[in-house]
Amino acid sequence: MTFKRWDIVSVPFPFVEGYETKRRPALVVSTDDFHRAHNACFGAMITTARNMQDIRIDDIKIGDLVGAGLPQPCVIRLARLTTFDASNLIRRTGTLGSQDRRAVAGLLKRWLGI
Repeated sequence: MTFKRWDIVSVPFPFVEGYETKRRPALVVSTDDFHRAHNACFGAMITTARNMQDIRIDDIKIGDLVGAGLPQPCVIRLARLTTFDASNLIRRTGTLGSQDRRAVAGLLKRWLGI
């Protein structure tokens, strides 16, 4: 599967314990160069935001749900980054909008110094 930075993809996302996975959307945050070199990507978990209690301090609410291909309000949880082999990407659902991209890039810069 071909994927690019800012794509929203469906993947088997690992639980924190690392024993099981759950199919869910994830945001591709790594570069095209990384994808070509490793046939893999870094992805951030996307989870539903049913109410304010579900949202953590550094979650980023997705503004353009239609463009992202998401059926309900969701947040990007950058505290949950993981690496996916390209063969694990099930499908591309959409792309993150420009305003949300800036928010993600700003938080990545703050946390990772990049």
